[in-house]
Amino acid sequence: MNASGRLIRVGEIAGLLEVSPRTVKYYEEIGLVEPEERSAGGFRLYGEREIERLERILKMKRMGYSLAAIRELLAVRDTAQEADRVTVLRTATAHLKEREREASERILEMREDLERAESMRRELGRDIALCERRIRELGG
Repeated sequence: MNASGRLIRVGEIAGLLEVSPRTVKYYEEIGLVEPEERSAGGFRLYGEREIERLERILKMKRMGYSLAAIRELLAVRDTAQEADRVTVLRTATAHLKEREREASERILEMREDLERAESMRRELGRDIALCERRIRELGG
């Protein structure tokens, strides 16, 4: 359920998450998310839990995770939530820690890419200033 405590349809959830309704339906088709229920007319209805899951999927997708990797992470998380054995939870924890390490590495790479882009922008700014100075010197 959303903040108002009601189930919402695909179009509304798509608008809320700024994706197309087709994206939400596709994620359902490939098993990443399931609607909480369906209306009498067959409309997919999503609650708060499903919306949070979709937000998580979209966050990972924007970070560059493949759908296969997202599926794997969600499966581990789902297993951990339903586990009733310590060994299963230990395995899930180890797996999640490895994914956390990979995410940290990805963040570091993104920061380095950002630094390179900012450096390039500064160089371009200097080049622009040089061109504009030369234009003034030449009387243009």
